Amino acid sequence: MSECTTLRDSDRAARAAAIDPCHSFIVSAPAGSGKTALLTQRFLALLASVDEPEQCLAITVTRKAAAEMAKRITEALTEASRGVPPQRDFELATYQLARSALARSETRRWALLNSPQRLRIQTIDSFNRYLAKQLAVETGLGELP
Repeated sequence: MSECTTLRDSDRAARAAAIDPCHSFIVSAPAGSGKTALLTQRFLALLASVDEPEQCLAITVTRKAAAEMAKRITEALTEASRGVPPQRDFELATYQLARSALARSETRRWALLNSPQRLRIQTIDSFNRYLAKQLAVETGLGELP
């Protein structure tokens, strides 16, 4: 077995493990390596296993990254709703995860295709602001503006 084959197998195994909703992961890789696609798959896998979509949270550094991730998840759900599986393996995996998320959406009556605002994809700053607001209300110190 060549070193390249071993690296590809190792990468494939690491990507599969990162999608597993039973474990936490931090993903760090160079630009263009497929981080957003991997995180999209993980988010879809999480959606298929929760009671409410708001239980899933993706945190990014920039608004652009958050918007891109939301776009990809929404597009994956829309494509999966059409019922035509793609040919490429990686796209097929995303399609299958999106189909599972849609099935969960239907069972739980989330209407994700009509309510994409229920997807919690935020920047670190917006998540910190959310936490600060929750703390202010819980401690009785008043709500932040």
